[in-house]
Amino acid sequence: MGFSTPSYPLNDLFARIDRGDIQLPDFQRDYAWDVDRIRSLITTVLRGFPVGVLMALDTRGEEMRFRPRALSGAPDTGKDPGLLLLDGQQRLTTLYHCFSGDGYVNTVDFRSKKVTRKFYIDVAKAVESPVMSDEAIFSVDETGKIISHFGPVIEGGITDLETALAHGCLPVSVLLDDNGTDFLFDLADMAGEGAREHAKRFQSQIVKTLVSYDIPMIRLDRETAKGGIGSIFAQANSSGLQMDVFDLLTAVFAADESVETEFSLRDDWVRVERNLRQHSALDGIGSTEFLTAVALLVSARKGHASGYREDILNLTLAEYIPAADEMIKGFDEAAEFLRQRCILSLDQVPYTAQIVPLAVILTLLDAEEMATARSWDRLNQWFWSGVLGELYGSPAVIARSGRDTDQVAAWIREGAGETAVVPKTIRDTVFHESRLLSATEDTGVWKGIFALLMGRGARDWRTGQQFDRWTFDELGCNFHQIFPTKWCKERGIDPVLTESVLNRTPMGRRTEVVIGDTPPSRYLSRVQSKSLMGDEEFDQMLDTHLLSAEDLHSSNTTHFFASRRSNFIDMVEDAIGKAVIRDVNESDLTGGHDGPDAFGDAAEE
Repeated sequence: MGFSTPSYPLNDLFARIDRGDIQLPDFQRDYAWDVDRIRSLITTVLRGFPVGVLMALDTRGEEMRFRPRALSGAPDTGKDPGLLLLDGQQRLTTLYHCFSGDGYVNTVDFRSKKVTRKFYIDVAKAVESPVMSDEAIFSVDETGKIISHFGPVIEGGITDLETALAHGCLPVSVLLDDNGTDFLFDLADMAGEGAREHAKRFQSQIVKTLVSYDIPMIRLDRETAKGGIGSIFAQANSSGLQMDVFDLLTAVFAADESVETEFSLRDDWVRVERNLRQHSALDGIGSTEFLTAVALLVSARKGHASGYREDILNLTLAEYIPAADEMIKGFDEAAEFLRQRCILSLDQVPYTAQIVPLAVILTLLDAEEMATARSWDRLNQWFWSGVLGELYGSPAVIARSGRDTDQVAAWIREGAGETAVVPKTIRDTVFHESRLLSATEDTGVWKGIFALLMGRGARDWRTGQQFDRWTFDELGCNFHQIFPTKWCKERGIDPVLTESVLNRTPMGRRTEVVIGDTPPSRYLSRVQSKSLMGDEEFDQMLDTHLLSAEDLHSSNTTHFFASRRSNFIDMVEDAIGKAVIRDVNESDLTGGHDGPDAFGDAAEE
């Protein structure tokens, strides 16, 4: 077995895909990268950075040993390929869709919801620094609506090329086009003051780099044994070890000559981690998250919070040492904030990523600035907007964290002033009623509803005690079904309702044991008989769960699910401070903007 290592320009690879020369072996999984991974890959390529190596088997003139198929979205030519792609399918398919054709990609968002996106580049942002900014790339949906939270504000969105050019933007799909340079000239004429200079620098910094961009390929000889290909494929798709930002900063600090004794970041992390592990809800905060918080704090005090990898690596030891001490206290305050909202352990945390800016915001604001109910109400609204809007489930949270650190702190400091600007995370938050029917237990919405119910005073069904930091573990609290799946299935109740968050409520371990597979009309009397509560007190306890005693005693599922949905909508609206969009179709519960049919699965490479 032998191999060669040629490199191919992007347009050459795309042409080979179009004519069927590059195809996939049928055993390859389907294409399913999410929006944020696609955007990250585009950014890497436009910066001229490497995206790794492709691997393919040379099949020219050979009988096909594996059934071939075209890459997702590529034409099926019916011809045998010259190269079978073994490693790099997700990357190459992404580049093919984004940099050629109409630029539209069928993908999924960070919640695994199926979406269609097209990517644009803001020319001015792309050239404002030597290394192209992450925020220069943004996406639109099939209607032209700008989806990226850091994209430009364009009324009506981008519906055609002329609109994009007039606002200083180019579709990524035209950058390698034969007419790409002409479009850039048009932009220079249409986009107003400074556009000509931006276009000139863009041509030099971005386009020239892209045109000459090559991707190396390990090209396996035709003689490679079939059994060997399986071994190579498995090895190529297994993860290796990478040097993370903590390792790099450890080396930087160790070489710092501004201190008399060598500073060990690794030893300091032992100290920091010891403090963090005193709070179960912070178990997801590792060294990278902590360093991100330190970078956000340091940069916020310089005028603009930013927690990218580059910001962490730019930290000096003199900045890190005091900021780390402050952030230890900041995370203590964040843990207390979560406890007050009945988020007590890691598996209850909606988004660990949101805890980072939360801790920084609490560090930036002093006791006097947080002394009013208005201050806490605003912090609360921001927190629940991030949770229920699911805005911290995306890999692009670093940009949001920086913006929130600045905007939320400023909003709270502003008090009731007329000039107070509502943070973008709150403005971005949209909650569709149909999400109550599609949220699963690993989502922020599911965990958020669980916490909101407890935070609003939900009590244990046996003891009548309120679920809180002191009783949660003792009572063995879980988010349990009210109407059991088996019972619902036997009665033909729509599984969308049965498996939804509407059919869940906080329950202690001893209550769950009594329920079994029986409906409330059967188990309520047994549960009450084992409690010390009379009828009125027991009904009041159910009311703390937003449950109607009458619906449960009669096992009236129709009224129960309708009432629970209405109550949850009120609870969500109260938390995020804005109206929920009503989009549930009673005749098809799987529909709606965020209903079960809107979601799919994502794959990794």
